[in-house]
Amino acid sequence: MAPDGEMHTGGQLDQNHTPETNGRMSVCRRCGSMTDGADGEHHMPSERQIARIREWLVADSKKLDIKRALEARGG
Repeated sequence: MAPDGEMHTGGQLDQNHTPETNGRMSVCRRCGSMTDGADGEHHMPSERQIARIREWLVADSKKLDIKRALEARGG
């Protein structure tokens, strides 16, 4: 059973995007997180990935905020 931090972060990734795997490896091409299998139904980051994945989520959120602000300005 995965620790709560891994499950919570994996759930955040699932809400952010659907895992994108190549069908052979259990790694999401978009964020680099481990997935539950080669087909990638859900993100399941390992304990050592948690800090990097949380940084990725923050950066992706900022990128989305910037995109929305530019669109609101008409740019």
